[in-house]
Amino acid sequence: MGRIGVITLLALLAGGLLAVSSGAQPSSSGEPAPAAFRLLDGSAGCSFDGSRLTCSSHEGATAVLEEDGSSHPSAEAARWDASTPVLRRTESWWHGGFSCRVAGEEIVCEREHGSIAVGGDGVGGASSSSD
Repeated sequence: MGRIGVITLLALLAGGLLAVSSGAQPSSSGEPAPAAFRLLDGSAGCSFDGSRLTCSSHEGATAVLEEDGSSHPSAEAARWDASTPVLRRTESWWHGGFSCRVAGEEIVCEREHGSIAVGGDGVGGASSSSD
């Protein structure tokens, strides 16, 4: 591998580390820091508090995905605004066993055997199965 190949590889690795490090980072106590993301059009967003993921539509419908994969509606909306990072169709967010991606016009998040989906039309696809 020539110099250009090595330099390119190092640049890609550095970029990958920066992309991953922008997610939920541990606080000084070792707990994950809060994180949030939203759809580009602002119709839905999610926030992670270190142990559970809360996703809300702009209309106010909210679902929570718990650490054990169970999901349920919530009266407390996810916290996000115009300054919150955008989750794009080509990206995903993850922390521990939680993972989220954009599918169609929704954010779809999974943990264990459960999942939630939220978009401009509200919350849907909340499910939990026990194996």
